[in-house]
Amino acid sequence: MKIFTQFILLMSMAVPAFALQAGDTLSAFKIENQFEEPAELNAETKWIIFSSDMNAAKILTEYLNANAKDMDLTKTLVISDISKMPGLVSKMFAIPKMKKYGFKLALDKEGDVTKAWPRQEGVITVMKVAALKVESTKELKTKEDVTAFFTEDFKK
Repeated sequence: MKIFTQFILLMSMAVPAFALQAGDTLSAFKIENQFEEPAELNAETKWIIFSSDMNAAKILTEYLNANAKDMDLTKTLVISDISKMPGLVSKMFAIPKMKKYGFKLALDKEGDVTKAWPRQEGVITVMKVAALKVESTKELKTKEDVTAFFTEDFKK
């Protein structure tokens, strides 16, 4: 019985719950983007587009680099958790590469800001927010999902 209890406890820690849901209220924050400029979540933010790993970020970056110039992202926070990336790698390679992106990307370098946010390998999490309250969440898993989101949902 003791082994079973330890197994259940271990599994509950290994599989985090979908922390944020519709109806939850987020705390405002300010961090930096790849240009070391302020990037913030505030009451004016309408969309949060979050990637927590390289595979998800790659799909999102590909789409935004091709299309961001034709989009209004002023009330959108595009954010990536890069806390697992070694500091030397981020400073010497990743962030200089990100400076070539055609959009601004907020960087959670410590992982503190986004620690309670939904994350799944290869999945982009989109949250529609109003006055810091989560109205809905959506998972984007493929290039087609990303395209569909921006052509159908984002404009609403």
